[in-house]
This record gives sequence, structure tokens and C-alpha cells, in this order.
Amino acid sequence: MLLCPIVDVPAVAPGQTVDVELEAKETEEPTEIFYSLVTQDCQPFGEIAHVKVVPKPQMPKPAVVVVASPMDGVESGIEGLQGEVKNVEWVLANMGSVTWPEDVKAHLIYNTPGFEHLPGHLELPALAPGMTVHAGVSALMPECEGSWKAMWAVTSPTHPEFGDILVVEFKVSDFPFMDWMLADEPKADSISEISSQSPPEFAEPSKKKLSASVAMQRHELPGGHVTYPDDSDNEELVSLGQVADLPCGTPWLMELAVTNDGAEAWPADVELRCCFGCGFGCGGVPLSGGEPVQAGETVLLQLGLQAPEAPGRTAWVMASGQHCFGPAMMLEVQ
Repeated sequence: MLLCPIVDVPAVAPGQTVDVELEAKETEEPTEIFYSLVTQDCQPFGEIAHVKVVPKPQMPKPAVVVVASPMDGVESGIEGLQGEVKNVEWVLANMGSVTWPEDVKAHLIYNTPGFEHLPGHLELPALAPGMTVHAGVSALMPECEGSWKAMWAVTSPTHPEFGDILVVEFKVSDFPFMDWMLADEPKADSISEISSQSPPEFAEPSKKKLSASVAMQRHELPGGHVTYPDDSDNEELVSLGQVADLPCGTPWLMELAVTNDGAEAWPADVELRCCFGCGFGCGGVPLSGGEPVQAGETVLLQLGLQAPEAPGRTAWVMASGQHCFGPAMMLEVQ
């Protein structure tokens, strides 16, 4: 029902006029509506009023798609040696009908603790529709055996719903790179930062290894429903659910319990910070009290969210200053 079916009209004396204002709801299909004045015993009189309600024209939005990734066909990570410099590359395509915004960049939002010397952001051009661009990173493998992961978010401050995530994972063996292939430390730093012209925003190495995990999450929805995909195998990206069937602008509350599962206390300035997308109305949540969170403690956060105009996704991370830690927490609205 786009308009109120019954509207009260005051008694109007001969020669007088009355203005009747009606508010129409949004519609997906053009709709014609007719009104008639009626007496108290529902007898129509006078002319029939006619209105046609049409959908609001949608402005074309920029779109990005990762058409090729270094992880394509790789199951457990790209093989690497300790101290080796690995070059990886993604191919991004503009699959929309408009040019990408001028402020588009790929920001580092997650790196495994100890996986350092990564570029804080990658410069991307304002790509025209139908064009592709190659985004590359040179990464110095850690001097330690294990699996190492990094993620960059392709975002635009002026278009919060625009973006995608670039993921790469390396599997470093216990065999070190040959001494004659190793560069000295200053040179290695410059090689790793070849794709970035400014200091890293989230890649500052921390003197302490901070850690976090999601202990509990709960959505208080006024309608719609939420589902949770199976992400048990992904420690770096935790799903906060997929919310569906919420009208645009509908507010709701999400409760999130985050545990300090590391060995070090969190600094007093730690906050939950939006690192990808618009945050659905919540750009960040500071920890109440401003006191350090000790190892083993859990804090409860409340996020006031609002359903966007179009389906989208957003993510938050725990952050202290320019350093982020713990998994990236992704929420989708369909």
C-alpha cells in the first residue's frame, strides 16, 4: 500500500479550497492510484483524483570485481622461503557503467602478527568502464616458518558501498633463503614498499603482539532475519552474519563480545574501527572506561546500525593508534 487508503477531509464551505497532502512510499513498479471524495454514507461525488507513482531513478554506481588473484588455484598458500621477496598481483576490473571515483585506494586492513614491511596502501587509477588494472605487491617473507596472510580493502570514502577485498596467503618453509640472495635490511624495506609512496597506515609493527577473538554476537532486529555462513576455517575473517529483508533506513542493534585471547594487555586507546565499507552508520566504537583490557578479559560492545539503500558489506577490526590486530569482522546486508 503506497498511499493511505482513507484521508479525512474537513468540511469545506462553498467557494473555499482545501489542500490535501499525501506521502507515497517507495515502489519498484509504476503504479496508478485513484481517489474520490465520498459522503459520510460512502457515496462518491465530484471529480476523481489520479496520481501515478514511479520508482525513483537509480543513479549508476561504480563497481569493482577481482577477476584474477594470486590465490587462484592455490589451496594452502603460496610457497615461499624465509627472507625471500615474493611478488604477487591482482587483476581488478570495472564491471559497472561509470568510472571509478578519484579517491579509490586499496588499504591494508589485516596482516598476520609478525608479517611486516607491507605497503599500507596501493594507489589505483580512476578506471573507466570495461577496463582492467593490475595491482601488485612485493612482500618480504618473515624469518620464521608458518602461514602468513595479508588483506587489502579496495575502498572509496565518497562511495561507501564500493569495494572488494584483496587476499594473499604465504606458506613459508623452515628452509631459509640462500645468503647470497638476501638483501640488507634497508634494501629489503624499500623493496617491500615499492607499491606504496606513503607510510603504512595499519602496518606499523607493534612491540607487543596483540590478539583478539569474537566470543559472542547477537542482532536485535525489528524485522527481517540473519544467517551465518560457515567460516570456521577462516581465522582472519569472521562473519558477523548476513542480514536480509530490512527496509532501507531501518535501525537495529548488534551486541558484540570481544575477548583478549593474547598474552599482552590491550592499550587504553583500543577501539573497534571500521576498515571496509560504510560501517552501516557505525564508524567505530571505543572501549568504555578507557582502561587497558587484560589478557583473558572480554568486553561487550554495542553497535547502532542502519540498513543501507542497497545491498553491501562492511568490516571492522580492533585497532590501537595505527596498528590493527585480531580478525577482520565482516557484516553483509542483502
